[in-house]
Amino acid sequence: MKRLAVLLCLAATPARASVLDLYGFNPRGTAMGNAQAAAADDYTATFYNPAAMTQRKQVNVGAGFVLTSPRLHVDRDHPTPAQRGIAAELPPDFSGVNLGALFPLGGKFDHRVAVGLAMYLPTLNLLRGEGVDSRVPQFYRYQNLPDKYVLLASLAFEIGPWLSLGAGVQTLAGLDGGVELDLEVANRRVRERAVQVNVFPTAAPVAGLFSRPIPPLRLGASWRSELQLDYSLPSAIRIDDLLDLNLDIGGTVLFSPHTFNFGAAYDVAPWHLLVSAEVSYELWSRAPDPSPRFTVDIAGEIPEGLGIGEALDIGNGAPVVLNFRDVPVFKAGVEHHPGGGRFSVRAGYTWRPTPSPVPTGAFNYIDNDAHILAAGAGISFADPLEIQQQPLHVDVVYQATLLVEQQVAKSRGAADPVGDYSAGGTIHSFGISLRHDL
Repeated sequence: MKRLAVLLCLAATPARASVLDLYGFNPRGTAMGNAQAAAADDYTATFYNPAAMTQRKQVNVGAGFVLTSPRLHVDRDHPTPAQRGIAAELPPDFSGVNLGALFPLGGKFDHRVAVGLAMYLPTLNLLRGEGVDSRVPQFYRYQNLPDKYVLLASLAFEIGPWLSLGAGVQTLAGLDGGVELDLEVANRRVRERAVQVNVFPTAAPVAGLFSRPIPPLRLGASWRSELQLDYSLPSAIRIDDLLDLNLDIGGTVLFSPHTFNFGAAYDVAPWHLLVSAEVSYELWSRAPDPSPRFTVDIAGEIPEGLGIGEALDIGNGAPVVLNFRDVPVFKAGVEHHPGGGRFSVRAGYTWRPTPSPVPTGAFNYIDNDAHILAAGAGISFADPLEIQQQPLHVDVVYQATLLVEQQVAKSRGAADPVGDYSAGGTIHSFGISLRHDL
């Protein structure tokens, strides 16, 4: 009896290429182009910059909902019948819920220490990872990244009135398991079977600095560590003690690179305006081959007796070399309170260049340069139930991710299994959240 191991589910973490980096953590941050390393001042700082949590001296909680609809396309240029057999894989619509809380610690800490907790929870697939054949045209960063359970926990300390430090973890939750089968074909029965399920966490550090050298100016820097999920599916079926089919399937999914963020925000008090800007640097050159790896080993009395066991073994050859490069990402945003009142409007822009070369070779990992435009609004109002004295804050946002059209001309021309194509499109995102100081 051998083991048939099946990877049941996969999940991932908040990271640079995660759903939070691509689409933002909450409507305020998203509407400001995610230029939040120096501008975040509530529980969302747990993600954007943990050191900035010390700005707020009251307990802050919030919840939000995001709905995203990718409208992407891969258009083939006169494909042959054989090339039509390899269809493109396009990302589906998705939605998710985010929750967060920030706790400034009083007493002996005098509100100079803050603890933050936050999470993103996909509503359609709690845990899922995906490894698609490298020949299939697919959008590298957008395919299954939204299906990630995200958990963040951070701690911040205010050293002085002008400097704070913060650190925390981002957690990757995974789920795998195994099924053991021993088949008896003659009697059409399974002689032995067992199921095993394992849940395991993987964590990576985050850190940040926050400074307010003069009252109108805020400076922030943060780092989120590289993280990836490696999976392995060693599988085996034994049939009547005569034939063993051993499969070893593995790979790496949901990779997120090291990311360094540097931001500044400035309060223009007479205009009731906050202006923020940020540059991020992402180390994509370390990205591993995301394509599934597999080997097939056929053994047992029959193939070994015929001397053909090794001749039937199968492998998938050399790994794909991505040749990704490290890239900067530029972000900017504004927030305006007309008349200094309870209503606010926001706008943001992000330029996200692709780290990927044009896929002219055998693999088809598509990643386009992207212009990201966002606009949003917020309103504050008294608690209608009169339970809390502090006002409630409701924020909404719309974000459009415009992928620059990419033309792919294959080096092998008509002999390529997929052929030439163009790829691009727009991703529409909508979000709403409720924030409140206790």
